[in-house]
Amino acid sequence: MRYLYCHGFASGPNSQKARWFAQQFAAQGHELVVPDLNRPSFERLTISAQIEYLQQIIGTYTEPWCLLGSSLGGLVALHSAARMPQIERLILLAPALYFAQNRRLMLGEATIEQWQTSGWLEYYNYRDQAMRSVHYGLLEDAAAYNSDNFERSMPILIVHGTQDESVSHEQSQRFAQARSYVTLHTPAWDHGMLGHLAELWALIEQRA
Repeated sequence: MRYLYCHGFASGPNSQKARWFAQQFAAQGHELVVPDLNRPSFERLTISAQIEYLQQIIGTYTEPWCLLGSSLGGLVALHSAARMPQIERLILLAPALYFAQNRRLMLGEATIEQWQTSGWLEYYNYRDQAMRSVHYGLLEDAAAYNSDNFERSMPILIVHGTQDESVSHEQSQRFAQARSYVTLHTPAWDHGMLGHLAELWALIEQRA
């Protein structure tokens, strides 16, 4: 089994969680592949480009893969698994499984219209520690990825905190309730889970 971590929106491969998970996997004798999923760039980011990049990486191997996905990375991991049979297991952490819907809910229609009209919206990029503009094409592209249509039966672990301030845990409950192959944990954690990494790893280690 090979392992790959999909970081979240406005993040990167050097995030605290990515580095911590890489250390834990290394201690178990496994390499955790952590690609930069800002594809083709953060400014022109799309879900489709992220999935295509993962196909380039995973397609060169015949071994099975387990993908970990955090926030938006959870959406990317899920829809990558729908396309790539090499992906046999998923571990999704506070996944933004309904990213387009969630953006509209969080931003409000007035901001969405402004984003569409101007073509750009500024977000804080945690990787760069600065504000960066993102093209409206991200939202248009994300709307094409409906997680309710996911039909592949495979082991999926979802950990989603009930104190998540960015993505409601109810979205993961919505996804899991109709799929018996999904194991859902909803501890009283926030979106980043950085204060609970040891507890999180205990859950992951059982399924990885």
